[in-house]
Amino acid sequence: PHLTNLAVEYQRLFGFNLPPYESVFIDPSAMLMAPATDRVTQLYRRGEWQPPVGVRTGAPDHLGLELLALADWLDRKQLSPAHQLHTRHLALWVVPFILTFQRLRPHPFYAALGELTLDLLLTTFPESSIPNPDDLFPELPPPPIYRGTDETILADEGAGEPERNGGSPFRRLTKRLLCPRETGLYLTRIDLAQLGRMLDLPATVGDRFQMLETLFRQAMQYELLPELLDHLSRLLAEADLAYGQLAADYPRWQPYAQAWSSRLAATQQELAQEFVV
Repeated sequence: PHLTNLAVEYQRLFGFNLPPYESVFIDPSAMLMAPATDRVTQLYRRGEWQPPVGVRTGAPDHLGLELLALADWLDRKQLSPAHQLHTRHLALWVVPFILTFQRLRPHPFYAALGELTLDLLLTTFPESSIPNPDDLFPELPPPPIYRGTDETILADEGAGEPERNGGSPFRRLTKRLLCPRETGLYLTRIDLAQLGRMLDLPATVGDRFQMLETLFRQAMQYELLPELLDHLSRLLAEADLAYGQLAADYPRWQPYAQAWSSRLAATQQELAQEFVV
């Protein structure tokens, strides 16, 4: 029964709320099997590393695979790909991943694994030059736009009608808030459900996009938009404090904290400007 409980908890954490993949945090699309995934695959190839036979994951940039590759390279004294994976991949995305994971209040078993992973990565930085915060996020293609869907509204700057063809006035902001690379943090289904409960709004269902867009619509309908924005702003501020604390505890992670905090600040500014009357 204990193992069954852990399996159920695993699905709650990583199946329903927090995909453990680098591309979700680093790619402009926030999707699996994106260009950020290819970047990881290319590093594996350069380091002549392949996942063990029988290991199944949704994509090559799964956290478990990246940690396994790091361990194998260090064991073989292949320091170049190991350092690249550590400083340009894991150290960049795993911290916001773990902070989101901790908000989900995981089972003590998974909580301990998360704390161990975070501490291990941040206490074993390779001896190398400290990166510039502006250089940490890789240049990647913008997310695709599919014709024949509501996404085309975003590409049509001359439309002038935010709700044309079924579009939403909140669509652009919703997409921004659900992309960690842009926003500075990852909003889970549980985060979004809690936002609704704090405002006594009707429960929302669906994927994250549907949930957040519905929250905006409901908040507008019930004249609770300022309160919703306040709660979102508080989540951003809490993430900023967490990044700052980790930078103080692990000084070599400071450039990464600056990179993520700058995104949080830009999101705060956009929230303030989006609804200025």
